[in-house]
Amino acid sequence: MRTWRRARAQVALATGLWLLVATVGCTQAEPEPPSDRKSPQPLPTSFAGDLPPGLTGEPIRYLHGPGAQGPAILDDEMGVRIESLGDVFLISSNSEEKHTLQNPADGTTLWEGAQRVDGFDTARDGSPVIVLATAERDATTVVADTGATVWKGTDPREVFVGGVVVRRPENWTADEPYGQFTVLDTEGEELWRLTFAAPDDEEGDGDADKGEDTARGTDADRMGVPVGARGDALLLKNGEGLLQARNIGGKDPGDLLWSMSGDDPDLGRETAVPRPLPQLVGFYTVPEDLKDPEDAEAGGGTPPADSEDPGSDGPPGGGAAEGEKGPAPRDTVLVRWSVPEAPSVLSLHDLDDGEVLWTRDEPGANPGDRDFNPGHVAGTVYDAMTDTLLLPQASGATPMIAIDVLTGEIKWEFANGAERSISPAFAFEGHVYGDSRGSDGGTQVVLDAETKRTIAEDLDSYVETVTDDGYAIVIQGRQRFVFGPEDGAGVDASPLSAESATDQPDERKDGTG
Repeated sequence: MRTWRRARAQVALATGLWLLVATVGCTQAEPEPPSDRKSPQPLPTSFAGDLPPGLTGEPIRYLHGPGAQGPAILDDEMGVRIESLGDVFLISSNSEEKHTLQNPADGTTLWEGAQRVDGFDTARDGSPVIVLATAERDATTVVADTGATVWKGTDPREVFVGGVVVRRPENWTADEPYGQFTVLDTEGEELWRLTFAAPDDEEGDGDADKGEDTARGTDADRMGVPVGARGDALLLKNGEGLLQARNIGGKDPGDLLWSMSGDDPDLGRETAVPRPLPQLVGFYTVPEDLKDPEDAEAGGGTPPADSEDPGSDGPPGGGAAEGEKGPAPRDTVLVRWSVPEAPSVLSLHDLDDGEVLWTRDEPGANPGDRDFNPGHVAGTVYDAMTDTLLLPQASGATPMIAIDVLTGEIKWEFANGAERSISPAFAFEGHVYGDSRGSDGGTQVVLDAETKRTIAEDLDSYVETVTDDGYAIVIQGRQRFVFGPEDGAGVDASPLSAESATDQPDERKDGTG
């Protein structure tokens, strides 16, 4: 009974308060004082302060607000993210699957699309492309950094692999990867047809340490799944530790160029059981006279008098400067060989004949690719000026190492907690730009690619991306500014003012996807 009386009293009190509020609400309201909130500050149109390391000059234009004349995607309510694709900017919406390729020099739109980005790859000549797919994954589009459509496909069996199209067998899976494959160019012309045979039951039950020649011959005859291509070389994996390169250009398509197994003595793993599995890290151009570091040391380690020092400034790969005679370029492929719970091994191979140019043990174990993915190792960052490759580590004492692509030397690695919090995003002209996740929030850090020395941090601006030819986007005060390359290549006019920025071409929508 007490409980009910208490409840009735609370109801009565609440009812009285409601009536009081209603009475007050019917009386004349007092005018509200003017709001103390300030109107939003206009977007800046001029850059202030010091430039981040690696950049010079004045901005040639800005991307947001009146006078910017940018594509409509830049007005996205949820904002956009911008990265480079070769020599252009790739602008992506944060609210929906919309993307734009933009010419950095004048802001013209090269291509627009509304498909999901499925990944990045290269054409056969090494130029970058973007791979897009519909949500249902029933159509794929590949677009070059020029905005041109490289290939469109609707057959779910067909995948884009390094500039060629591979048609897999019906109902193909990574668990049952065998059958007939057809290799096509992007125009649909057949380059080569191969059959990847399943292992014989008797061979599968045999000893794992059979003679190398027998194992190699059997593996090579059985072919494999195409996982990479560059020029006229197609790379195949058989899922059992063998990587081989086959010719797909000119006469004799399918001819074996070279093969390498994970237990090959040249890799220092002749007793490895199970056989290490290969994964492509990437393709790199090096000087023709590049030698194994141990061979060079045995021979005195002195480069020829008329050759460039591989570590000197100059074109990517340590070649001679323009107008000077130097070693010709040499195409290579970097491969990671992995076994469970053991340090993986890196090996650099000449793409034409498979010659091992150097090998290097990594600090920790890295899982092998068992799904025959055509993509390369994710998360790598390459600085062409210093031939430095940043390579993530899945385990071990460090999450990141910096490899000299010319020698295989580990230049540096992330050691302490502060360094481990850095996520390298991209590199340009000897600088590595990364985000540091500290307890007081994130900030951008700029490192020296050769030495890991911190060049700058806690900047008042943020370098979002830099194209291969040197156009950069710098964020400052809610505005994005575009800076041209140091040598001014491709910049037709002086830096844009707010007035001149409106004089942009109207040919922004010359491509759709």
